[in-house]
This record gives sequence, C-alpha cells and structure tokens, in this order.
Amino acid sequence: MECDDHLDAGVLMRIVGGTWRSRVLVRPVHAPTRPMPDRMREAIFAMLGSYYHTPGALPPLRVADVFCGGGSMGLEALSRGAASCRFFERDPVALDALRRNLAALGVTEGVEVVRGNAWRNTLTGERGDQLILLDPPYRDAEDVSPSGPVRSFLAGLVAPDDGGQLVVLHHPRRVHFDLDPGDAHRRIDERVFGTNAVAIFER
Repeated sequence: MECDDHLDAGVLMRIVGGTWRSRVLVRPVHAPTRPMPDRMREAIFAMLGSYYHTPGALPPLRVADVFCGGGSMGLEALSRGAASCRFFERDPVALDALRRNLAALGVTEGVEVVRGNAWRNTLTGERGDQLILLDPPYRDAEDVSPSGPVRSFLAGLVAPDDGGQLVVLHHPRRVHFDLDPGDAHRRIDERVFGTNAVAIFER
C-alpha cells in the first residue's frame, strides 16, 4: 500500500447521483492524475442520461473507465445503474485510491481493475464495452493526428455485438477532434467547461 500522504479526502470529491449519491471518495493528489470536478462529472452524466433516455441514471451498460485515477467516473456510472466497469490505470497511488474507494463502497462484483498502460492494454472482450470514459494525460489528448494515441485508440476499439458504443473524451478546450468520414466513430457532441472540454463519439 502507498503512504496515505498521497491520498486526500479533505478536498471533497463525491459521487453525485444514483445509489451511492453523496458518498465521499478518496482522491490521489499527486501530479500524474487529474480528478474531474463534481460539477463537470454531473454535467457529463446528465448528457449521458439524455442520450440513453434515462434521466439521472444509466442503462445496465458495460463500461470502461480508462486512465481512471481514483475511479470517480466509473464509480459514478456504477452508482447510476451500469452493469459492470473495467478500470484501467497504471499509477500505483491512483490504484491505491481506486481500491480504497471500491472497498469503501463495498463493490465486489461487476468490476475489474486492469493495471498497466491503457494505450497498450487493448480493450478486448467477447462483447465489447458500450460506454468508454477516456481521460488521458493532456499531452496525449492534445495530439489530434490520425496516428496519435486518441485516434489510434478509437480505431482499435472492439465493437459491441449488442448495440452501439459511446466514448466520452476529456481533453483541453483548445483541442478539437475532427474524425474522418471513414472512421468507425463520429463526434455527436462537445461541451466546454472552463479550460476543459468533453467530446462524445458514437459508433
């Protein structure tokens, strides 16, 4: 286990909706991670609830939280009704925060923690993930080229065999992702939150 000095519950980060609403999460406070503010997370899940026609909730989706940090996005999805979530993270302090949050919420089923570089861990599965929450390091999210990590990641995703796929990408406001007409995904929404933005891609 990592030293508790690397974790912080003093700057409150809460689950904002669903079964675990108002439960406080531990957040890693060191540089490699960038926990998403509660208000921004709430706005994103309001967008998703509107897309799925389930206001305040989610259908029983298979979710992947990629570059998950302490897991706030994936845990929010589970709280709102997602059936399962795979958490991808390589930083040991963030993984410690994630495991503590899972334990505090009593989450024992429907989760998988995948340790390692998420760009190299192909999101494979028999049926594919239906909702992918993607929060890469800013240096990676700033590369909009076809061969950059984000677009290469999108091109390599496994298509679900029982429905569509959404990818929610957190990126700097100054960056704008335009996919090519032949790409499997298309951008259907983009919202700005101060210096941050979120793009939603649909397959």
